[in-house]
Amino acid sequence: MAKHRVGMTFKGFEDLVARLDGLNGDLKKATEKALIASHEVVTKRLKKAIRKSNLPAKGKYSVGDTEKALRTDSKVEWEGMRAEIKIGFDLGDSLRSIFLMYGTPRVKPVAGLKAAIYGSASIKEREKIQREIFENAIKKAMEG
Repeated sequence: MAKHRVGMTFKGFEDLVARLDGLNGDLKKATEKALIASHEVVTKRLKKAIRKSNLPAKGKYSVGDTEKALRTDSKVEWEGMRAEIKIGFDLGDSLRSIFLMYGTPRVKPVAGLKAAIYGSASIKEREKIQREIFENAIKKAMEG
């Protein structure tokens, strides 16, 4: 199975968590909301990258396995104080995503597929959304 997961590591994250916790805000709810929003960003970008016109041979040989292997379930998993959400593709359903993302000796990688997860624009968008969610949770906790 893939080990792709979304995390929250933006600058100032620990401070926002401490402020929210100090205000007795709902830290778990804010965390889950931020992870689900991040999952949606990545999934939207991946769906755009794997459209047929972007695939090798313009998708002529595509049967939709890669799109079906896309993790659309935005379930947050908790292990103690650690929360995570799986993103990307379920490799148990289709290994094609690996070949499409990284390419092969004969076929170039699909443009935008790797960037949808690891690209700086995707990371910045996720960090912005996560920060906004935590800041809104802090405002809500301050208002009572």
